[in-house]
Amino acid sequence: MKSLLIGLTGPIGAGKSTVAACWKELGAGLVEGDAMGRLALETDDHLRRALVSRFGNDVISSTGEIIRANLANVAFQSADNQRDLTRITFPALYTLARREMTGLKASHGVVVFDAALIYEWDIAGDFDKIVVVTAPRSILVRNSAGRLRITHEEAEERLDRQLPVVEKTSRADIVISNDGSLEELAAKAVDVWKLLNN
Repeated sequence: MKSLLIGLTGPIGAGKSTVAACWKELGAGLVEGDAMGRLALETDDHLRRALVSRFGNDVISSTGEIIRANLANVAFQSADNQRDLTRITFPALYTLARREMTGLKASHGVVVFDAALIYEWDIAGDFDKIVVVTAPRSILVRNSAGRLRITHEEAEERLDRQLPVVEKTSRADIVISNDGSLEELAAKAVDVWKLLNN
């Protein structure tokens, strides 16, 4: 079976997870970047050591587990820290993701990789189509602050450190604009699913 490989991306708080969940219900094989990141942190001793070496002992617990909230806090303190976090974690994360995607291709006509940093990781070329979910800035800030349990000011800073939304949308094959209700976003996701499966 030849599977269509979709990269689903966009800024934090845009509604990617809603679109991904909708597509999974419709039959897509789904790989979530966040889940792969968590799995890498749990299973890769070398990765954990590299993170502690770069960011200090505050990011690891007494039992040897990475404290993700502490890691995120220090990583988003500067652009250099964020770059280093990506440089250290991406290879392990993407190795797991590729393995998962390969497995899903055997049983799914569409396989989706849901990750906020597809362009930043320079992997857009690995996918048949890139779909970007975006939303007005006020929605991005509100959603990401709520989901990540950070202040609106911190959410603004994190958004500012990502690739500008206009650049992501200009490079996308398809753009889904989340500017209404969740039901409207789900309806748009269904429309795009039909388009992808034509």
